[in-house]
Amino acid sequence: MRHQSRETAFKIIYQLDIGKNDLETALQHTMEEDGLNRRERAFCQELVMAVEDKLSEIDQIIERNTTGWHVGRMMSVDRNLLRLAVYEMLFSAHISPKGAINEAVDMAKVYGKQESASFVNSILDKVLKQEERRDDLVTEAAAEAAEEPALLQEEPKVVTREISEKEAEQLLLDSTQII
Repeated sequence: MRHQSRETAFKIIYQLDIGKNDLETALQHTMEEDGLNRRERAFCQELVMAVEDKLSEIDQIIERNTTGWHVGRMMSVDRNLLRLAVYEMLFSAHISPKGAINEAVDMAKVYGKQESASFVNSILDKVLKQEERRDDLVTEAAAEAAEEPALLQEEPKVVTREISEKEAEQLLLDSTQII
């Protein structure tokens, strides 16, 4: 299921950004912790590596589409959701740009502050209107993740209540602990 791969990729990108773990440790531990299957792992790793590879360009795109904000001053949750979504919107064709925005906004509601969802949505809306797609690449891992039979997919984790910023931070930190 690509949603779970995307959420795990966000957690890994977040860990790398705050200096919690190195790339290999973050990939191995977080994908294992989140219970990703082979296809989901391949897609997740691909997302992480692509965002890391294009990080400078992605950050420039984000800054061009904000007023009075520098990427380094943004909340780390918001910054890393934006990075993942901008990559998917402009460099990959495995999800529609609006689908990437929806995924980022949904994760912002879970992991960010109360205003994170609207902050992320407004910036990504500007990116959608102002930036041109750089690539229409659908990779093998993305295509394979999409082909997974529905019977093998796990039910998505659903948050049935609003959680505090502290609880969201704890969720992120718990997923980054090395056992």
